[in-house]
Amino acid sequence: MKGLLAIFCAICLKGCLAETFYSCSWIAVDTVDCSTFKEELACGTNLITYRNKCEFSKAHCRNPNINLKHYGACDASDGLTTPDPVKGAELVLDFMCTSLSHMNCPVEEAKVCASNGRTYRNYCEYEKAKCTHRDISVVSYGDCTP
Repeated sequence: MKGLLAIFCAICLKGCLAETFYSCSWIAVDTVDCSTFKEELACGTNLITYRNKCEFSKAHCRNPNINLKHYGACDASDGLTTPDPVKGAELVLDFMCTSLSHMNCPVEEAKVCASNGRTYRNYCEYEKAKCTHRDISVVSYGDCTP
């Protein structure tokens, strides 16, 4: 669980103000052990069955063109039908938010000012807030000024 916390609360390097959950560029996906997550089969638009949301998230972060075709295993008929897929980024966001909700953020202060005018203690606390208020974004690092 500690490794996941490091992933989700990673400190952005370049271009952090533009980063959101919808971009996987700051997530060290290769460090997550997906075997620790429950099985919840997901069929990708690439017709590969992923064992769970974690494995799907890794695949989507490597290739943003992979979206969710449906939950459950892929089968031969999946290539013949074309229902609207679920955007992969939404599934990644849901997976991250579920994981974050079970974690305690570090106590270190590295304040983040968000577009809702609220100052968060650190990036992890900001990301937790973003899970319930998906329209917020980072305005600056440090306290928000009135």
